[in-house]
Amino acid sequence: MVRSIQFVVALLLTGSAVRAQTTALVGGTVIDGTGRTGIPNAVVLVTRDRLVCVGTAAECPIPASAKRVAVTGRFITPGLVDAHVHFSQTGWVDGRPDLLDARAVFPYAETARALRANPARWSGAYLCSGVTAVYDVGGAPWTTTLPVRAEHDSLAPHVRAAGPVLARTPRAALRVDDELYSDLSMATSADVRASVATLKAMGASAVSVRYVPPATARQGDSSEARLAEVGVAARAAGLELIVHASELRGAKAALRAGAAMLVHGVDDEPLDDEFLTLLQTTHAIYAPTLLAERDSVRAFASIILGTRYPLDDPGRCVDSGTVAKVGAVAPLRLLVRDFTGASERLLRDLDDPQGRAAMMADNLRRVRATGATIVVGTDAGSPLVFHGASIYGELEAMQAAGISAADIVVMATRNGAQAMGRLVDFGTLEAGKLADLLILAEDPRRDVRAFRSLTHVMRGGRLNAQATLAQRR
Repeated sequence: MVRSIQFVVALLLTGSAVRAQTTALVGGTVIDGTGRTGIPNAVVLVTRDRLVCVGTAAECPIPASAKRVAVTGRFITPGLVDAHVHFSQTGWVDGRPDLLDARAVFPYAETARALRANPARWSGAYLCSGVTAVYDVGGAPWTTTLPVRAEHDSLAPHVRAAGPVLARTPRAALRVDDELYSDLSMATSADVRASVATLKAMGASAVSVRYVPPATARQGDSSEARLAEVGVAARAAGLELIVHASELRGAKAALRAGAAMLVHGVDDEPLDDEFLTLLQTTHAIYAPTLLAERDSVRAFASIILGTRYPLDDPGRCVDSGTVAKVGAVAPLRLLVRDFTGASERLLRDLDDPQGRAAMMADNLRRVRATGATIVVGTDAGSPLVFHGASIYGELEAMQAAGISAADIVVMATRNGAQAMGRLVDFGTLEAGKLADLLILAEDPRRDVRAFRSLTHVMRGGRLNAQATLAQRR
């Protein structure tokens, strides 16, 4: 009955289905992203860019003029949302000179300008992988133009963008000129006010802070006070505060400062009752990013060993230029001057003496037990964290950590849309929402590896076979 009422309301909003071509997806099982029981042998009606009915055949009568698409035996989900990406990074070391100075091989100014000139490269990779919305949680000023540019582009994901990150010590290596940079200062109170005003003026949708653990307890008090000032300034500007903090003290400070989202999971200590209470009372969102650190270690291992790390890209969504750069490790290996020292550091990282991966997984389970909102975020753009394709590994790591596949589907769709402030528009399959959905050959409620069986992507009512979206043939 509820779905039938929604259908009538949607028709009143969008106009009669017979005046515009309606597409009917018929016979699949709908997994609507709300966590409710799936709808077998369902009908999904799409007119223009909107869902006009999602339900049983009785609830959603198919107009005689509709274009029928048989999806019997398949599974229909909302599009995936990656809640932690960076359009102004490449997925390799050429986009992060602060991690490895590879400018002798890949001049960073050229890389930065190429990224600004062609964001469609990443847009194509996302859509190809089934990601129909992304949250850019820190990047160059030009990324703040992406939400408007991408919104009505059926070959691009929806975008929310925070713009340049605030930091006590901005990363000089990421500044090319006054237009191409990724950090703003929060070193002083005056810097905080000026930086937040800059973000507001450029159209950023949030204030993103990179919180680096202080060297001493006294410095920690100063850093936390400055973060609190950022929270006050963000609220005054009408912007959400989001924080990059992977250690427990910083994550607590972020929540006390009013953070709406922690864009990394905590990996240095077990989450305590104080943190979990703060998370619940503030209703902040938790994005674990389980694999980003591991993949960065793998990137440096490939350089030191002189071999390309295997590419996990089942849909051939990573563009050929990126694949070629990742394979060109020999020139980068020449930049390593102290192989003994580099090898020792690599062995320590690979050994993972503090058990960071296990700590992140355990902390994710602790957050899940509280009922707090968890989203899927990859840190796409970091070395070996590829735009689009990295979503599969992150989903599977969350499942390996003990989160059920059915719960992860909600985290990767509905919750991601909530983090973007767009739940009214997408994230679940309900009448009146945008027609952003995926068709899978396998059931993701049983195993999230089913997202690798993607056959079709619909964005804004436009249905594409996944193979036609591939970036490499």
